[in-house]
Amino acid sequence: MSDSNLNRFQRVVAAVLGTKSDEVTDALTNDKVDTWDSLNHINIISALEQEFSIMLPTGSMASHQSVRGLKALLREHGVEV
Repeated sequence: MSDSNLNRFQRVVAAVLGTKSDEVTDALTNDKVDTWDSLNHINIISALEQEFSIMLPTGSMASHQSVRGLKALLREHGVEV
């Protein structure tokens, strides 16, 4: 696990959701944050693609609406967080 990738991931998600980086934990899901709506979910995916220079398939986005799920999605695409 790369701590720098984890920090980058937390910083990106926190920036989109308007939270603190330390609040971006595996327990965080879209139903626990008022600002994590469908538009911001797309914004998170887009920001993660830019941060890690990867392309994520649009079809898999809906099934990854948690921090744990987003991390799994990144790992599926070669980014260890």
